[in-house]
Amino acid sequence: MNNILLFLRHMFWDRTIMRTILLSYLLINALLLLLLGYLSINDSRKMITDEIVNSSNKIMEQAALSLSFNLEESKRSLVMLASNYSVITLMKEHQTIGIPNRLQHERNIAEIAQGVSTYQTLVSDVLMLGKTGYVNNLDGRKTLQWDYSFQSQDWVKETFETNPQGSFFSIGVHMQDYYLSTDITRYNQPTLSVVLQVKGYQGQLLGAVIGNLDLSKINGMFEQSAYQKKGSIFLIDENRHIVVHEDSGKIGQTLDFPNEEKLYEQTSGHFKETINGVETLVIYQPTSISGWKMISTVPMSDITSQSQPIKSNLGRILYLCLIANILISLLITLRISMPVRRLMASLDRMGEDDSLYVKPRNYRYWELNHIGNKFKDLMGRIDLLIKQNYLAQISLKEEELKTLQAQINPHFLFNTLQQLQTEIVCGNTEESNHIVLSLSNLFRYSMKRTEEEVELEREISNVSDYLYILNKKYNGGIAAAFHIPDRGVLSSKIPKLTLQPIVENCIRHGFGDHIREGMIGIKAVSGRKGLLIVVSDNGQGIAPEQVNTLNRHINNPNQKTDNIGLYNVNQRIKLKYGSEYGIRIRSRQSAGTKISILLPVIK
Repeated sequence: MNNILLFLRHMFWDRTIMRTILLSYLLINALLLLLLGYLSINDSRKMITDEIVNSSNKIMEQAALSLSFNLEESKRSLVMLASNYSVITLMKEHQTIGIPNRLQHERNIAEIAQGVSTYQTLVSDVLMLGKTGYVNNLDGRKTLQWDYSFQSQDWVKETFETNPQGSFFSIGVHMQDYYLSTDITRYNQPTLSVVLQVKGYQGQLLGAVIGNLDLSKINGMFEQSAYQKKGSIFLIDENRHIVVHEDSGKIGQTLDFPNEEKLYEQTSGHFKETINGVETLVIYQPTSISGWKMISTVPMSDITSQSQPIKSNLGRILYLCLIANILISLLITLRISMPVRRLMASLDRMGEDDSLYVKPRNYRYWELNHIGNKFKDLMGRIDLLIKQNYLAQISLKEEELKTLQAQINPHFLFNTLQQLQTEIVCGNTEESNHIVLSLSNLFRYSMKRTEEEVELEREISNVSDYLYILNKKYNGGIAAAFHIPDRGVLSSKIPKLTLQPIVENCIRHGFGDHIREGMIGIKAVSGRKGLLIVVSDNGQGIAPEQVNTLNRHINNPNQKTDNIGLYNVNQRIKLKYGSEYGIRIRSRQSAGTKISILLPVIK
């Protein structure tokens, strides 16, 4: 139990990779679940919205077809009256016709009016108004006020004007204030009127036949859909006046809401709008009457209430998914963290016994096994480099000791002092001073052990002092030539005591004890691979098979040769800079020897 609590504390409290993976996984999955829920709710709301739009469109299409059919039927009745000879005659000769003829025409009109009243359920009444002042309706003016001035009404004047829609058109909604007050079903009630103009035989306008439509019957065509608990379907004319509405109080009012111009951007469609502070879905369609539109409004709260059960069920599903996601995340994190903890335990145990050895183990996952193997290889390389550095330090000390011993060798020192004595006896003060300075420079350079790398210029200066002293022994039999095209390479750093052992090897093995016209050449150039120094001589050279054997031996770190100077220099270079650097020997018998030294360019 304590181990579990310790693990959980380490997992959630400490800042670890496992905690980062767990929290990141949980956060990403939670965001994805929330996004899924958001998209699902939006999709369900959109689906319900589309269903409402389709339902409203079907209702409005049916209502529009029914309205169009009834208007055509009403038009036929109006045509019967507008084309009747008696109607035309009375409108034309209303004031001059005799009483017997008038009565006959009135009887003819009454017969037609009776048929219209019988078969036209949508038409509540038909007004027959002539420009000469003739007035009549379906019941023979019994319900009309005899003193009502029709000619002064704006809606009547509109019937006598030329209309771009033709002779059959709508004049919208007006109040029926021309009926007797005893006619309670029609008096002072709004009505929707359609007009058919009456023309004479020569095409002159005589008057108009006006059909008053029953608004309650028209409104019955606009049945409500299941989603429209608080919405409504209504009809507006080209001036945005409401001509049909279930609320009779709104008939005749002008439709007014923000962005109402959207109704005319397309023939039909829908959009969302805020009407009286309520977000509302507005759906619209055209009708058979030009400029008139059917409009359905549905509050978005109705749509939201329809999607509420889906939202509740989805919330419960997301809650369960979140709990499952947490459990799965913990399980995945545990499966990943246990191999990582085993790898960390292996790293913690490393070095307990002063050893860099890492025991190979299987950590289940390829990535962890790869890290473990790479770390094992890295520790092996570090151990090897430590050993190589140790060997390099030993080689350097051996070379310094060997060089120091060679320089302070009694025989070398005796020869140098003897040459110094000779120069003093002969009175060559300048030569004597040069010998003393060269010898002191050699001692000072060799004994200064704090430097592992020196500038090439100092190394060449040391070789020059060494050759100057040896030349006194061989009576000037050794000539030295330095070829350095780019003086900038003189500031490059090289391992200390690199050139002197090679020059000494050239003199000892290339010229022997009797030197005449010996030549030592030192060339240094900077190339693409690094700093190349070539030490050459014109000595006796080496046989080809011996050159191959010598190159092989000096590159074998476990086998030393008689050429200890070349071996030590080569091993020091390789241990310090890598296997791509070192010494290469080229020689031809009786044609001299060239020793190439490749070093990295270090400033």
